[in-house]
Amino acid sequence: MERALEIKKFALRSLYLMLVFGIITILLGYATNNYRGFYLSLTLGLIIIVTTVVYIPIVSRRRNDDIKAIAIPSLQALWVTTSMALGYVVTAYAPYFNIPIAIATALFIIGFIVLLYGIYAMLKISRVSGVPLAV
Repeated sequence: MERALEIKKFALRSLYLMLVFGIITILLGYATNNYRGFYLSLTLGLIIIVTTVVYIPIVSRRRNDDIKAIAIPSLQALWVTTSMALGYVVTAYAPYFNIPIAIATALFIIGFIVLLYGIYAMLKISRVSGVPLAV
C-alpha cells in the first residue's frame, strides 16, 4: 500500500508539472506575434492541459492500495503529454512556424525538459508498478 501511495503522489506531481508547462507554452505561443507559432503552441499546449485536467481527477480518486489502477491512467496521461513535448522539440525552430529565436529556444528547452522528465516518470511508474509502458 505504501508503494502505491508513493506512486500516486509521484504521478500527481508529474501531471501537475505537465499542466504548468502546458500553460507556459501557450503563453509563450501568444508572445510569438504570428498565427502559425501561436497555433502550434495553442494546439500542443491545449492537448497537454486537457489531458492533465482529465487525468488528474482520475488518478487522485483511485484507491491508495491498488498500484496498477493508479499506474495505468498515469502512464496514459504521461504518454500524451510527453508526445506533445516532443512536438515542441521537433518544430520549435522550423521556418514554417516563423517563431522568434528567443521564444523558439524557450519552447525547445521546455519541450526537451518535459520530454526527459516524462520518459523518466513513465519508466519509474512502470518499473515500480509492473505495468508495461504500452497500456
